This record gives sequence, C-alpha cells and structure tokens, in this order.
Amino acid sequence: MKAGRHRSFDKDIALEQAMEVFWRNGYPGTSLSDLTTAMGINKPSLYSAFGNKENLYKSALEKYVEKHGVIHGKYLFSADKLLTDRVQDYLISIAEMVTDPKLPSGCFVCISTSEIGGTCIPKDAVQAILKINAATKSFLIEAFSNEAMKSSVNSGRSPSVMACFVISLQFGLAVMARNGASFSELKEVIMFSTAQL
Repeated sequence: MKAGRHRSFDKDIALEQAMEVFWRNGYPGTSLSDLTTAMGINKPSLYSAFGNKENLYKSALEKYVEKHGVIHGKYLFSADKLLTDRVQDYLISIAEMVTDPKLPSGCFVCISTSEIGGTCIPKDAVQAILKINAATKSFLIEAFSNEAMKSSVNSGRSPSVMACFVISLQFGLAVMARNGASFSELKEVIMFSTAQL
C-alpha cells in the first residue's frame, strides 16, 4: 500500500494568503481561482486541506481575529492610564491596522458584517461572523463593567451602550479607511469622538 502524498505547501501560510484575498474582495467577490492563485495551490489541494470555500472563509476569519483582532484589547487594560486614554489607544491601534499599507484596507470582520444583510454568504459563515461580533461586544461590556465597579465611569452610563459606541467607532474607522482616509484623519476622529468618555 502506497503512503499518502504529503502536502507541498504550508497550510498556515496558505490560509493567511486566502485571508487577505477574502479581506480585499469580500466573500462574493472571491472566486476559487482567486484563492488558488494567491495560495499557490490547485483546487483539489484546497478541498483536501480546507474542505470548501465556506470552510476556508470561516478559517480565514478565525485567523484574522487571532492575528489582527484580539491584539488591540490589551490597550484597554493599562493600569496607569485613564479610561478615555485607554479607549483612545485601543482605537488608535485599530486605526493603524486598518490603514497599514502592507495589508488590505479596512477590517475583514467589518467587511464581512456588511455582507451578511443579503444572501451572498452561506448561513454557517454568517453565524461565524455574528459570533465574532458578539464576542467583541461581550469583551467590551466586561471591560466597561469592570470600570464601573471601580467607579472609573459615570454610573449612569451603561457598559452595553458604551460597548456599542466603541464598536460603532471601530466599524466607522474601518469603512473610512476602506474609502481612503489616512491614519491622521482617523486619529482626529478618535480624539474628537472619545473626548466625553
């Protein structure tokens, strides 16, 4: 019996390449040919390693969150800074990422979220996007709830509303970056928008 053939590509590198294609083009704008060309593999290899386009997309979203999403959260927990400064640092970190010329512009999760209103994304992938957004909201609610317990925020401000406010800013920054806004422009928006936190 012959031994199975080993893959001649690095699965993790291929996944990052696929992530950037989906990030740049969106799910409906990305063809299998776009993916195989970027990943340097053929369709049978793609199916063997990732299953299908939808599974690859979900894996790409997970990779994005792992590499470009959760890294910003650390700025909310700088013990030596006021809450307003920490939120600004958090959003500035996001602004730097969404305007990084080495990456596709904007935010992959934001782009994906904007596409779920129609029927162009399969149901399982929609659920994956909603789960990511719910996790972000829960993380922010927890962060602001902790601040409320320490009396760092106005007791009349709901942690849930504050979380939604920050998510709205995140998505707005990503859309502006996608539309060509510079980092300096986004920073001005951040400083203006968060001044009253």
